[in-house]
Formats: sequence, structure tokens, C-alpha cells
Amino acid sequence: MIKEVFPDDLIVGEEDEADSPKGKQGDPFPAEGSIWCVDPIDGTTNFVHNYPFVAVSIGYIRDGVPRVGVVYNPFTDSLYEAAQGSGLGTLFNGKPVRVDSVASSVKDCLLVNNIGHYRAEDFVDESTDRVRKWLRAGLRGYRASGSAAQNLAHVASGQVSCYYEHGYGGPWDVCAGMVLVREAGGVVRDGRGDGEDLTMHFGKGSVCAGGMAVVEDVMRVAGKPAYAFTG
Repeated sequence: MIKEVFPDDLIVGEEDEADSPKGKQGDPFPAEGSIWCVDPIDGTTNFVHNYPFVAVSIGYIRDGVPRVGVVYNPFTDSLYEAAQGSGLGTLFNGKPVRVDSVASSVKDCLLVNNIGHYRAEDFVDESTDRVRKWLRAGLRGYRASGSAAQNLAHVASGQVSCYYEHGYGGPWDVCAGMVLVREAGGVVRDGRGDGEDLTMHFGKGSVCAGGMAVVEDVMRVAGKPAYAFTG
């Protein structure tokens, strides 16, 4: 349907890469033109197990910046949508929502964190050590849902305070959710940096999203991830 209406636009998708531009791990997205990031099933393992954190994620990028995001959970009939500069903010089933405005540190944060399917020893050790750091710092609550798009939607609607993941699956996992969080008053940071905003690139990445204060504290406690993804 997208190709029928926008025949000149590129589509980057996890399930069908026939029309996708090819990039190596960490390569930036094209800085010009229109790109659609589509993931028809984000949370595939959840879907297989009939676990209801599954989402359809559609994001629109113009000149390298995510501009429009739609995330839909068919299990819960939950629709999240936002467009940059629309003046409407982020809508959840038609009603405006905002990020959690109360949480300002790990001690009052409900944190959702995916670890993903990687089982390399160094990655597992670093991931579990990060959780230990948060818990020892007094983290209020810890969740792991298995869907990056759903996590970002939950952050945008204030249902969780913050989402952190080192190693999300690809740009299609976060593109739409980035717009949702930003239009709901939150920030989306690169989890590997020093507070830089997350930008679109190929391959796996790191993300921390939520209100600015809680994101800064979650990242401070976690420290910079050392594990580097290749490929």
C-alpha cells in the first residue's frame, strides 16, 4: 500500500528487505529523501508464545529524521500515533498522552529493559551486570517485555518511566517509537554516548528513552556499554 501511494519512497523492513537500502552495522541512514521503516511483527518470540506484547510499527523518515510514528498492538487493540510538529502531541487510542513526569531517578523509575536473543558470553555478562547496577542503586521496578516498539509506546504514554536496551534489533524497531516519545515530551538518547540523541542507522543499536531526568540517571548508573555488535 505504501508503494502504491508513494512509489518513489524507500522501504526499510525486517521481514522483507527486497526494496531496502543495504548498510553495514552502524552506517547512517541516507540524509535525504523519504524512507519508511516497517516492522509487521515486533516481538516475534512473544507472538509465537501468544504473549500480548507484540506490535506493528511504521515510521516515516524525511531527510534522515523520523517524522511520523504509528505503533499498533493487535492483542490489546492499542493504537499509538504521532507526527512531528502536528501540535497534537502523541495520541493513544485518540487521546493525548505524555511521558512519566514524576520519575526523575532510578529510585522512582519503572524501567523496561530488553536483553534480546544474543547469548555471547561477554554480552550476557555485561547485560546482567547492568541490571545488577540498577537494582543496587534502588531501582523501583524492572520489566522486560520483548518488544522495542511496544516499550517506546509505553514510555510515550507514561505506562513505564524509561526504556533501555543495548542491542535492539534494527531501525524498524525504534523509528516509529522515537517520534511517539519525543512528541509526548520525552527524549530518546543513544545508550552508547554522552547524552546524544539517537539517530537512525543500520544494524543493532542502543537506546534510552523517557523523561530527560530519569534517562540521564538510568544511563549514569548503567555506564557505557562495552559490547560492540558487528556484521
